[in-house]
Amino acid sequence: MDKTVLHWTVQDLRRQHSTINFPEYQREPNVWSRAAKQRLIDSVLRHFDIASLYVYRNDDGSLDCIDGRQRIAAIMSFLGENPDDEDNAFGVRNSNEIYQEHEVPFIELDGVGYRDIQVRATAGDRTAQRFIELFSGYELTIVHLAGPTRPEEFNLQFTRLNLGTIINSGEKLHAMVGEMRDICFNELGQHAFLESVRIPTRRYSKEQVAAQILAQMFAFNETGQFARTRHFDLQRFFKEQAALDAEKRAWVDTARETLDRLADAFPDPGVLRNRAITVSVTLQAWRRQLAAGDAIRAYAGFVEEFLCRLKWQVGKGLDVDAEYRYLIDFQRHVTQASVEKPAVEARANRLDVEYDSWRANEVLTGDVEYQARTGGDPDDDCREN
Repeated sequence: MDKTVLHWTVQDLRRQHSTINFPEYQREPNVWSRAAKQRLIDSVLRHFDIASLYVYRNDDGSLDCIDGRQRIAAIMSFLGENPDDEDNAFGVRNSNEIYQEHEVPFIELDGVGYRDIQVRATAGDRTAQRFIELFSGYELTIVHLAGPTRPEEFNLQFTRLNLGTIINSGEKLHAMVGEMRDICFNELGQHAFLESVRIPTRRYSKEQVAAQILAQMFAFNETGQFARTRHFDLQRFFKEQAALDAEKRAWVDTARETLDRLADAFPDPGVLRNRAITVSVTLQAWRRQLAAGDAIRAYAGFVEEFLCRLKWQVGKGLDVDAEYRYLIDFQRHVTQASVEKPAVEARANRLDVEYDSWRANEVLTGDVEYQARTGGDPDDDCREN
């Protein structure tokens, strides 16, 4: 691969932007907070050196961004030319987290957007004119790559370039290749059930949940046990399942069918609240082979009652009712080391016990004792709290 180091001004980037592609392995386009974007613009105005942008020139002359999407997106948003960003056309903000400045650069323009600064510059405002000249002329370092290479090399290079920055597990998995990766990121990660659960939608959280669900299903099918699903475990899972045979595609189909049934069963899937509970509920519905219709709707009713009690008792802190102390243990396995095998197994075992109790008597562990001690109805009391 050929490498050339170029220098583009911000104005050059603006002109070239329409020729730049952002491949699939890149992070989502607008991950940075507004404060992070403003710090980048402040760094440009201070003539600080910012990290290089890596691009690859295709045979047709277009460019693929290998690394630097967030920096490019922040600059284009400040220019008011990134309509997909909710911060598009944000205002400049001085930022100095190290020391108190006596003379703040461009303080007169604090909070003003680029387009308004342009208007001021056109009207003869010297400060605005200096700002436009300095910002537009700032030189970005561009590492320009060309020549033959395998597409997978770019995924690997993106991950390596981001070893020293804050890139999360979902983004690293997104940079991988193979059939399992595509299933999690292009199919199951977009499933209506996961869309409606209160899992964050940014930075591939839902797609990572899909990967955890499938990794557990595959492990259980192969060994009869659950597995640990840390990032490196999921990474290995993607590599090992880069090409699936007919049997394993059938396992994926079963997972999809389980999610379909759960999506239809829950009036409000948002009650599941987080990733660990979503994974555990999906796995239980799958292991129990709950059919569509009354069976899965009854199961959704059980889950809602169980989570109602869980929220109620966790909210009591140290005053948890003695009959429901087991729920505090369950919550600990939700919030602490939730992807470790013991935590996954503990949640599964407790859900099994409670589901069997609910099917037999429509009560959960502790309900009878609580009602006898307090005279209260746990169904009503958990909803009131």
